[in-house]
Amino acid sequence: KRPAPRPPEAPALAAAQSLIAQARRPVIIAGLEALPASRALRTLAEAMGCPVLVTYKAKGVLADAHPLFGGVFTGGAAEAALLHQADLILLAGADPVEFVSQPWRYAAPVIDVASVPRQPHYFAAAAALHGDVGLALAELTATGSDWRAEEIARARHGWAASLTNGPSQGNRGISPQAVVELAQAACREAGRHPRVSVDAGAHMFPCTSFWQAEEPGDLLISNGLASMGFALPAGIAAALYDPQRGAIAFTGDGGLLMCLGELATAATLGVKLTVVVFNDATLSLIDIKKGERALPEGGLDWPMVDFAAVMQGCGGLAFRADDEAGFAEAMAAALAAPGVSLVDARVDPASYPAQIKALRG
Repeated sequence: KRPAPRPPEAPALAAAQSLIAQARRPVIIAGLEALPASRALRTLAEAMGCPVLVTYKAKGVLADAHPLFGGVFTGGAAEAALLHQADLILLAGADPVEFVSQPWRYAAPVIDVASVPRQPHYFAAAAALHGDVGLALAELTATGSDWRAEEIARARHGWAASLTNGPSQGNRGISPQAVVELAQAACREAGRHPRVSVDAGAHMFPCTSFWQAEEPGDLLISNGLASMGFALPAGIAAALYDPQRGAIAFTGDGGLLMCLGELATAATLGVKLTVVVFNDATLSLIDIKKGERALPEGGLDWPMVDFAAVMQGCGGLAFRADDEAGFAEAMAAALAAPGVSLVDARVDPASYPAQIKALRG
């Protein structure tokens, strides 16, 4: 028998409530543990009238289209401009494993709402509510703040602008950001609302930044353990769990090479799954990190793989795209397929370094 949810202790709740009453520019950071408490979090955020940042794993706990959405929190640089304005930070179910491993950047007091104490943590919380996250958020009350809607919108737009991949350079392939945005546009055109799975790699940054989540569980990601090869099996599981919605697996080419056999699994099961491969024949994220450390060349690239041919060999439908128009056409056809399909998107990795610098700083 599962134990009853544990409410916050009264002294801790009183301390947190006092901090909220004094704050004029609070900011909420929502993490993985807030997913089942999305309604309570949204109610509190709207009562506080403050911006909400979400971790990768918490995408959808507040919809990207919500006027209080401030962007994605990683512990890096992209969200710093907003958080430096805060006079109170409320962590709602955010585990330190979800953050970039860097020192905590902010002087504002922190309320830590979490299921259990985190050891070690980035900071000493001014108030800590440990127990059921949903119950704790529901107990907190607020009467507004000094944030203006246009300030939050400006911060959100600034965050997105700092992460843009921009157009591809010459004829080198498709912008990774365009892959994500065109994929979502094709879903909307087709009246589809698939779950999305993303594995580790440079492509995860445009996926998590520019895929517009609407509700908790819209985006599944291996952040924390950062496992490559996660997207395809997670996409298969999501499509099996909810065949009506189906799924899109956004995978890097390196990650897909680690689990090619799962393409045959997907074809055998006949799941409603579209696999989108960011194909640049390189471990782009590791290559960028290598460059920062002046390590020798080699070992991070391979001949361009024809993933479309591999998918066809496994019994699925496949397309190849070298430019935005071709990708949009391929994506529409893939979404119309009754079972598994794959779009081999030849992407331009040139914009990844600037985006990663903006994120991690």
